[in-house]
Amino acid sequence: MVRLALATVRARAVSFAGAFLALALGVGIIAMMTLALWAVGTTDLSGPQRYAAAPAVVTQPVTYKLTDDDGDPREFPIARPGDLPARTVSALAATGRTVEDRSFSARLPGGPGDQVGHPWSTAAFTPYRLASGRAPRAADEIVVGGGDAALVGKRVEVAVGGTFAGYRVVGVTDLVWFEDAVFFTDAEARRLAPGVRAVVAYGPLDRVRSAAGPASVLTGDARLLAEADQEGGRDQLRDAEGMAGTSLMIVAFVAVFVVIATFAFVVDQRRRELALFRTIGATPWQVRRMVLLEALLLASVASALGCLVGARFAALLRDFMVDKDIAPAWYEIDVVWPPLLIAFAAGLLSAMLGTAAVSWKAGRVKPAEALREATGSRRALTPVRLVLGVALLGLGLYRSVSAVDSPLTAMSMQNYFPVPVLIVGGCALLTPLLLRPVLFLASWPLGRLGAGAMIVREGALFAGRRTASVAAPVVLALGLGGALLTAPVAAGDAGAAGLRAQARADFTMVADDGATIGAATREKVLALPGVRAAALTPGELRLSGAKDRYIGTLSSWAVDPKALAATQDLKITEGSLDRFGDRQLVLDEDTAAEFGIKAGDEVKAGLPDGTAVNLTVAALTGPSVLGETGYVSAAHAAGGEPTRIDVEVGRGGDRAAVAAALREAARDQPVEVAPMAEFLDEVRDDQQEQARLATLIVFALALGYALLAIANTLVMAAPGRRRELAALNLTGATRGDTLKYVAAETAVAAVAGGILGAVAAGLVVAGQRAALTKLAGGFAFSVPWGAVIAVGAACAAVAVTVAVVATRFFLRGRLLDLAGKGE
Repeated sequence: MVRLALATVRARAVSFAGAFLALALGVGIIAMMTLALWAVGTTDLSGPQRYAAAPAVVTQPVTYKLTDDDGDPREFPIARPGDLPARTVSALAATGRTVEDRSFSARLPGGPGDQVGHPWSTAAFTPYRLASGRAPRAADEIVVGGGDAALVGKRVEVAVGGTFAGYRVVGVTDLVWFEDAVFFTDAEARRLAPGVRAVVAYGPLDRVRSAAGPASVLTGDARLLAEADQEGGRDQLRDAEGMAGTSLMIVAFVAVFVVIATFAFVVDQRRRELALFRTIGATPWQVRRMVLLEALLLASVASALGCLVGARFAALLRDFMVDKDIAPAWYEIDVVWPPLLIAFAAGLLSAMLGTAAVSWKAGRVKPAEALREATGSRRALTPVRLVLGVALLGLGLYRSVSAVDSPLTAMSMQNYFPVPVLIVGGCALLTPLLLRPVLFLASWPLGRLGAGAMIVREGALFAGRRTASVAAPVVLALGLGGALLTAPVAAGDAGAAGLRAQARADFTMVADDGATIGAATREKVLALPGVRAAALTPGELRLSGAKDRYIGTLSSWAVDPKALAATQDLKITEGSLDRFGDRQLVLDEDTAAEFGIKAGDEVKAGLPDGTAVNLTVAALTGPSVLGETGYVSAAHAAGGEPTRIDVEVGRGGDRAAVAAALREAARDQPVEVAPMAEFLDEVRDDQQEQARLATLIVFALALGYALLAIANTLVMAAPGRRRELAALNLTGATRGDTLKYVAAETAVAAVAGGILGAVAAGLVVAGQRAALTKLAGGFAFSVPWGAVIAVGAACAAVAVTVAVVATRFFLRGRLLDLAGKGE
């Protein structure tokens, strides 16, 4: 049986070549994405990083303690613990060797917003290693963490606390993932930042604990609580995880769908051949076993090749992700076995499923079917495909309707992508069922263009399985294309519209990612005459109720209540902003419902510095494009600095003068100043660009695979049409007429698939628009028609070109011979 399977594979090499290529490419893409996702999940950066070689770290308390619903204790990290008291620092110094750790903003020109300064003595307990140069010795010397060796010897300006000073770079260290540091001499660091955030103590632990008093003494894994990043780099990998995960799911869906359809089409084409096997005495089980064995042999080799391709190109994927800021520079993709085995299994399973789906029918082929010429009248939609298609389409429509009740889902393609996958996938599976009425519509003009056009129309209608096999990939390509290309544009427009409706400010100042607006700059802005300025400081509140029972964590802004009312038009659904003061809290209604609180309730809020304050819920706001949002008084900034300042110019104020004053205040700072309308447009464009990049990566892979599926189907179908086209030749059609007929019939199938794909995309887009309208109100909703039309044109062009070329190749001057001879 193995020898027979190998012989049939060799004999039908052309038909199997398409299936082989489709499977190998699909497994290759799945392998790459699985390797990338595996790298994200297995990146082991847990445990202390900056304090890796510190025996004990003494800080202010670093955890906030509450209880859960059962009364069991829960601990939460404190984001901004304060400086240690001077007496504690002195007491610790008496226990033996200590190193005073200071952390403060220190930014080089063009450096990241969260670049941080430290004393050089602290480099020893990370440990940092000099990659070039030496340690700083003079007050004007620095070492740049992870810097370019070419910096050594150069003089640079460093921004500390809103002022600039010149320093000479005398060394650079190796790159670390958890921070971008600038090291000063200990004396210079003490001058720049007198406060001590932590003390690394090397003395006897019992003496250290005694000297620390109420401060926390952290040893072992507990040292991680003193780190700036306690997530082991997970936050930096979220974009990579989202991109790899979303790409894997969509591409795997398309690949598996196409592979199953391709293998099923290969088997279905061989009905006459299989009938001949039955004629010479093969049993149904022998036929099924041969078909399954062929698929197993072919799929094993193709899947193995795909794994090799995926492993080979994984490094290129990593470089692309780092280059596009999807992943941090320290992210690495290692070629390991588990992801490759997963990809291999996915390819093998999809091929076997595609073959098994029709192997039962293959075994039931009757010997008399060896004499059958026509293949177009057989049923193209199996019961399994019908049930699965209806299930996917129904689930997709359900998810779409559900998004209207949770409109924030529609703002993120990462969260919304199951909707287009389910709806488009369901329509693709149901293509044979939906195609006939669409074909009548797409081919209706042909019925009025003469006999030749009528033949094209009837040929497309009669060869339902072949037509559906061409149309289904077009449905996938155009359906996913229309949905994925429109979604980020719609989300960006809705977000900008929602923010614009909420904003009353004329200007805004926004710090770069990771940076803050220093006290000097903030005071200059707040002191400007004739303006109302709201300085917004981000933070997280740990909300609790009676007996310190944990309710939830709320992302919030600390802001002056009066300035908030002047610069933002919040949609109040319960309570009033008039009650908002130092003892009040404002949050959105969805989060309040999740936490089980309402306006007028009192909660205890754990602030980012570890202190707690009782707050009354003054008001609830309606749904916002920002999602979960809370506001507390600026009195509860808890040691944080603002990252944004919104400025409203009073009536009769000079907007140009205010703009000039704001730019002067922010001069040489990592801060952008812009009119609010321009800033919101910029935010929208940035969000759309990021989302567009992610969706284009996913869609480009899916589109390429769909085009390959179209080409495969038409190449595999070409040999089986010899007799049909020979009969057409006997009626007087020339070679050119025959090729025109094939091109026209293929074009009709592509147009019909395009119509179905457009309907599927329309269902997705309509659901998203309904959700976004509920969230942001009316906004301009645009569809990138040019890109969508280009996708449809690409599908039609590939289909027609491949159909004509394949037909011409397989005929090669033998139309009349084929009409009179057996194949």
